[in-house]
Amino acid sequence: MARAFISYSHADEKIKEKLHTHLAILRREGKIDAWQDQEILVGTNLNQTISLALSSSELFIAIVSPDYLNSNYCYEKEFQQALELQAAGKMIIVPIIAEHCDWLNSPFREMKAVPKDGKPISDWTNDNAAYLNIISELRRLLDALKAPIKITATSESATLPSKNYKVKKDFTQVDVVNFRRDSFNGIKKFFVESIDEINTVDNIQAMLLTEDKDSFSCLISNRAKVNSNGYITVFMPNESMFGRADISYTLAERRQQNSIQMDNIFMIENDQYQLYWSAKNIYGSSEKKSWTVKEISEKLWNAFIEQVGITFDAD
Repeated sequence: MARAFISYSHADEKIKEKLHTHLAILRREGKIDAWQDQEILVGTNLNQTISLALSSSELFIAIVSPDYLNSNYCYEKEFQQALELQAAGKMIIVPIIAEHCDWLNSPFREMKAVPKDGKPISDWTNDNAAYLNIISELRRLLDALKAPIKITATSESATLPSKNYKVKKDFTQVDVVNFRRDSFNGIKKFFVESIDEINTVDNIQAMLLTEDKDSFSCLISNRAKVNSNGYITVFMPNESMFGRADISYTLAERRQQNSIQMDNIFMIENDQYQLYWSAKNIYGSSEKKSWTVKEISEKLWNAFIEQVGITFDAD
């Protein structure tokens, strides 16, 4: 029986588990026999067991993320061994891009990555759609191989103690400006892709109305409800009498000059290690300690579509 080896960082355990869930039909079809590194017996030599499992596999599936590229065990040992087997014509390497990372400057750039076009799973509005694309590509590969695949999944946590190093740093104004700009562009990208998706829903019409370097506005209509339209404008405001707001939004077709709704603002904060977003209300307090760009995007998208009677469940 042919075998597949899943290489992943312990930090991406949840992604590996979700991939395992989506492999269910392939397992039932007898095309995949999944094996987890949790099944390694006590007292077994971990390095030898994992190396043997890898060398006896024909398929190497790497869950690629910043943590994976940073892992000495995953990247320097497992991936390098897989490259040697690939060069000998004994292995196929399949990169699954989980998060934005520098994979295009690694040997992974030579291989066809999934999901489609190497778009990270984290960028998909519905990550189940990303996993479905991954499974579809694996199915095509398995059918081409004409043999069942046994999955061996392992992470560096099976052999090495977890070490999460944090390095203190200072942030310049250029860092802050770039972080703000990249975040704004990420939110706009989320809306553009989400509009494409929601336009496939019956009776729903949505569009990007206007955009420039500092703002964009969108319109959504529900033809099943009379006079049911919704707007949102997302923008990067200048300093105002209310204080600094790094990104703000209003549920209107356009923003009013020099006006910011105090419960609709996000501000850049930093600790000794990173820049992050916080959501502020009129009293200056935050709903949670930090927000990611994806979380901000989902919050704004929900506020936008709820105006026309639509709800969205983020994973």
